[in-house]
Amino acid sequence: MSEYEQTQVVGAPPDEVFGWLSDVDNLPKYLPPVTDASIEGPSAEGVPGRRVRTTLQYPGGDGSFDAEGYLALDEGQRRMEWGAEAGRDYSGWLTVAGSGGGGSEVTVHLSFGERSVEGELGDRAPEGEDPLARGISETLESIRRQIEEGSGKVEPSPPPPGADPPTDDNPAVVRDDPPGE
Repeated sequence: MSEYEQTQVVGAPPDEVFGWLSDVDNLPKYLPPVTDASIEGPSAEGVPGRRVRTTLQYPGGDGSFDAEGYLALDEGQRRMEWGAEAGRDYSGWLTVAGSGGGGSEVTVHLSFGERSVEGELGDRAPEGEDPLARGISETLESIRRQIEEGSGKVEPSPPPPGADPPTDDNPAVVRDDPPGE
């Protein structure tokens, strides 16, 4: 199991930052591969929060797929938790805390188990590059840009030359439009 965590300072009050981040309609504005997101209803029994469907773009922008997972919010703690409901060992959380001068610290933490995309992404990345750490950095920079500047998100990095999209069966994927098809 691998863990990733990064923090970004954002020049806005924590309640404002959390309010914007926790709005599912804003997910496509700051998550680089996400192009659409919607609440689909309650999560599966025993799973926190609500079921969320996202449309994600394959690296390089060639094709897309829909995936479902859960999203749970704790507004009092300014904390979001998410993950796969079934099929993948993936979860994460985000917190927004106050920082000096009225700003915020946004922390993102991701956990990947044996049945996650971590190995697939790592196998396709150039040597010495960690696509998951880069993805968190791009997400945090997108959050900062959106909230501080009202500008666009960081676009997802292109795949390395000759990389094929992941092909393992993934029960979280509910629609697949792979590149070249």
